[in-house]
Amino acid sequence: MTKQYKKAAFTLAEVLITLGIIGIVAAMTLPTLIADYQKKVVETRLISFYSKINQAYRMSYAENGDTLDWVVSDKTYSYDEMFDWLEKYIFPYMRYVYAKKYVSSLTGEISVEVGMVDGSLCYFSIDGNGQDVVFYPKGKFERGPRTKFVFQFSKRKYGRSEAKNSINFVEPYIYNWNGKRESLFTDGTWGCKKGCIYCGYCTKLIQLNGWEIPDDYPW
Repeated sequence: MTKQYKKAAFTLAEVLITLGIIGIVAAMTLPTLIADYQKKVVETRLISFYSKINQAYRMSYAENGDTLDWVVSDKTYSYDEMFDWLEKYIFPYMRYVYAKKYVSSLTGEISVEVGMVDGSLCYFSIDGNGQDVVFYPKGKFERGPRTKFVFQFSKRKYGRSEAKNSINFVEPYIYNWNGKRESLFTDGTWGCKKGCIYCGYCTKLIQLNGWEIPDDYPW
């Protein structure tokens, strides 16, 4: 007589309990995994932009001379003048998809929007204080510390250039910064915090952490 063996099997209840546990674990870990991935994308695109934009300025410097003479102090630049400036100093030395006028819905400020080959975009704004370069790694204009990163070129304060002794020509925005890390969060105008509109100092926080988003960053 052949001995019969009973096959081991999960009951429906056990399967449902297991699936439920897996679902709970996934719900707990997925947001963290997604956030970490988003941070890594921002970090990668941010350091890439920083490198490429400075490479363009360095090549332009080799042909056009001292950068301190590029931006005229106390001059009001029209859109056409900003575009002409970029066509002379920057566009010949960088890869981009398009360039067009951008008008801020917040301030009405006019600048030059530039679409990048990797799908990100930036805009250039020039005034008598120097130049702002604002980078959007996600390729669309959104306010906040996850999506907006501000740089500066030849910014002037009290008649001097704050960027003169920088490592590169284009550096994270530090206009009027007092040099204290805490104020990068708390400054009333440029502070990097949740819900910030200008978020001017966010880029500097990341640079100070080796171009990695620090743990106390308002992500």
